[in-house]
Amino acid sequence: MPILGKVRLRRHLFGRQSAVGTAVVAQRAFPFSGVPVPNLNWTEATGDFGSLYPVVPRYKGIPDLNFTLNDDNLAYNDLPLMFAAFFGNAETPSGAGTAKTWAWTPDGLGTEDFDFFTYEFGDDADGTSGKPNDWEQYLDGILTSLTIDSPEEGGGVLTAALGWKFSDLRYAGSTDIPPAGTVPSITDRPDQTPTRVYLKDCTVYLDSDASDIGSTQLSGAVHKFQLTATQEVDEKRYADGTQSFAVQDYGRGATRIELAVTYAKTADTVGVGSESDAWSADEQVDRFFTFAFESTVEAETAIPYSWSFSLPARYFTREHAEIGNNSVVILTAEAYLDDTLDYPFSTEVVNTLAGADL
Repeated sequence: MPILGKVRLRRHLFGRQSAVGTAVVAQRAFPFSGVPVPNLNWTEATGDFGSLYPVVPRYKGIPDLNFTLNDDNLAYNDLPLMFAAFFGNAETPSGAGTAKTWAWTPDGLGTEDFDFFTYEFGDDADGTSGKPNDWEQYLDGILTSLTIDSPEEGGGVLTAALGWKFSDLRYAGSTDIPPAGTVPSITDRPDQTPTRVYLKDCTVYLDSDASDIGSTQLSGAVHKFQLTATQEVDEKRYADGTQSFAVQDYGRGATRIELAVTYAKTADTVGVGSESDAWSADEQVDRFFTFAFESTVEAETAIPYSWSFSLPARYFTREHAEIGNNSVVILTAEAYLDDTLDYPFSTEVVNTLAGADL
C-alpha cells in the first residue's frame, strides 16, 4: 500500500444542518487551507495522591473546537457559506436560472437564528480499499470571526480567514466517538472552474447621507480594504441527560464589523473636508459605504457574477502606511445600526450556487 497522508489530498467538506446537534451529509467541498485544531481538554485531576508523578488518569472536559481556516483565492460561490455561518437566518437564494441571488441583512438586534454546519476533514486515509480511516467530523459549526482582505497592489484576488466554532467532534478512528454516518460522506473536490473575486472588479461608493448610500463613486482613492466581522457567542448546555458535551444552542452577543480602507492621499482623503477630517472631528461623522464587485464572467446570460456590501460606519483609527513609493493612510471605521437604513450591514451575492449545495 502506498504511504498514506498526502497533504495535497486533504479536503474540506461542509453541509448546512437543519438543527443543532444533527450531523448532515456534506454538500460541497471548499478550497480552504489550514487544518482543524481540536482540543478535548484532558484535565488533570487535583488532590493529594502520594506521588511526585501523576497517579490517576486525566478526564475529559468541554472540548475547545475553535480554529481558523483560510480561503486563499476567494470565489463567488464560496461567499454564501461565510455569510450563512456568521449571520445565519436560513437564507436561500432566489433565481430560476443558473444565476442565484443570496442576501443577508441582519437587523442588529440578534433575532436571526444561527445556521449550523457539519464539517468533515481528512486526506487519503479515508477507509477505502482497506485503508484506515483518519477523517474527522465536526458538528454545529458557526463563524465567530470573518475577515475578507484584498491584495495590496494589482487588483488581484481577495482572500478570507474564517474563525470557526464547533461544539462536537466525531472521529472515524474512534471507538467511543465515531462519526454520524459515513465520513467522508462525498467524494467531491472543490470547483474546477471557480469564478474569482478580483479587486480590479470593485467600485467604491461613499456618501454622507443614508438616503444616498451607493450613489457617489469614489475614484482614484482606494488602494485596498479589509472587512472584519467578529461576534461574541455563548454556548448553551442544559442538564437534560444528553450524555454529550455538545451544545444545545448558541446565544449571540456583541457583534462588531470593521472596515479598514487604505486611501491614497487625495483631496477626498486628506486635508480639510476629507475623510481624514471626518476622523479627526470632535464628534464622529456618519459615513455610508458600498463596495460593489462585478465579474467579467456571467452566471447566466447577461447576468454577471457579483457581490456587494453596504454599511453605515464611523471612523475611529487612522494609520500611516506605504504602498510602493507612496505614503498612504488607513482609516478604519466600525459599522453601526442606522435608524434610516435600519441595518448595520447588508450584502448580496450573485453566483451559481444553488441552495441545496450549501
